[in-house]
This record gives sequence, structure tokens and C-alpha cells, in this order.
Amino acid sequence: MTSCTGKKTTPNAADNDSANVVDTTASNKDNVDLTSVAGTYEGTLPAADCPGIKTVITINADSTYLLKQDYIDKKDGHDEASGIFKVLDGKVLMLVRPSTGEQTFYKVKNANSIIMTDSMGVEPEGETAKLYVLKKK
Repeated sequence: MTSCTGKKTTPNAADNDSANVVDTTASNKDNVDLTSVAGTYEGTLPAADCPGIKTVITINADSTYLLKQDYIDKKDGHDEASGIFKVLDGKVLMLVRPSTGEQTFYKVKNANSIIMTDSMGVEPEGETAKLYVLKKK
């Protein structure tokens, strides 16, 4: 889902209708309590061309986020972004990077963890699924 070049795969992201996303967010916002989800999540996500990506995401109750990523063993491998997120289907947080419009998706697993998903909220499967979980600090 993420490589050390900073590219994230978001299949079908172009298929999202922005008007529909807003409607979905408004109707399902009650499913995620942003106050309980707010906090800082950390973990090391897998990467195709380096040992991993140390990731820290701060989710705020006002629907803003701060993302910091360090690509392990990569010179100049630090990336930061901040912006807004939307809640899709009640539990999926869609982080939108203002400079590019790039979208990254995380599903709220419980009060203490989120997991990186695809644009449809589908979680990774199999042995590697646990590698995509970020834990609340």
C-alpha cells in the first residue's frame, strides 16, 4: 500500500464521487466518536523498497490530522503532511493531503488502534495484516 518513494496505492480512489463522500460522512458521523478516536497513533508500516516506514499520525477531534513518516535507511526519507480527514462508512478515516489531493485510508479498529486500508475500507489479510496497524500512544 505504501512504498519508500512515498507513493501510496489507492485503487478506485478516482471512482469516489465527492458529493457522495460528503453525504456518507454526514449520515455516518455518529458511528465514530471523534473525541475517543483523537490521539497519536504510531507504528512501522511495510514498504516495498526499504525496511519500513515509521509512521506517526495525530488525529484531532476537529477533523484535522498531522502525519509524519520516516523511511527507514533512506537518505532524505522524511515526509510530513497535515490537513483534514473525512469519516467514510462510519469507521474509515480518509486523510486528504492538501497539496496533492492524495488520499490515505485508515479504519478505526477500536479505541486504541487504526489500520491502513484501501479506498473501500478493506483491511489487509493474512500474516502481514498486523503490520498495517498503528497503536494509540
